[in-house]
Amino acid sequence: MLNFIKNILIELLSVQIVKVRGRSMEPAISEGAWVVSFRAGFRHRDPERFDVVRLEESGTASSWIVKRIVGLPGEEVSLRAGELLINGEFVADSFAYCLDPQVGNFEWWLRDDEYVVLGDNRGSSTDSRKFGVVKRGSFRGRVWV
Repeated sequence: MLNFIKNILIELLSVQIVKVRGRSMEPAISEGAWVVSFRAGFRHRDPERFDVVRLEESGTASSWIVKRIVGLPGEEVSLRAGELLINGEFVADSFAYCLDPQVGNFEWWLRDDEYVVLGDNRGSSTDSRKFGVVKRGSFRGRVWV
């Protein structure tokens, strides 16, 4: 019982309310929206495909971004003509918005502890297509949408 209470307190104390800057997660999360971020969000479970995470922006100290996980450790992840493929198989990504088949093709081969993150609004997102894969240690919270 004591462990249960301790875990509940950790989850409650790890909550942060964060204001979203930018349009990269529209339409799921609008610019200026406030979201709940759980700093201990992956304490009891591994990140899963399509989880939304808050992470430190690459190359910018104290700046945070919100993205969706699309690729998991050990996978081969591709974007071809705007379509998501995992290990060569098409995966329906109902969150993707503003797909542009002219954007180009991308491929990532993920090692242990590496993830591909993308913004839902693919036409207006700085994500793994620009800064590459991210390590789990870069996640600063799981975002509740």
